[in-house]
Amino acid sequence: MTLNANLVRAPRACIEYVVVHELCHLRHRNHDAAFYRMLEQQMPDWEKRKHRLETALL
Repeated sequence: MTLNANLVRAPRACIEYVVVHELCHLRHRNHDAAFYRMLEQQMPDWEKRKHRLETALL
C-alpha cells in the first residue's frame, strides 16, 4: 500500500477515510459491492469524507 504524500495536507477526517478505504482493500481487492458494504459498515460517512478530500487538495 502506498499513500500519496499530499495526504499530509488533508484534514484528519480525510486521512482516516483513506486509511479505512485501503484497509478494506485487504479483504476486497476491487471496488465491488462487497467492498462498499464493508466501507459503509466501518465508516458510514465515507462519502462525505471522500468529497471533502477531493475538494481539500485542489
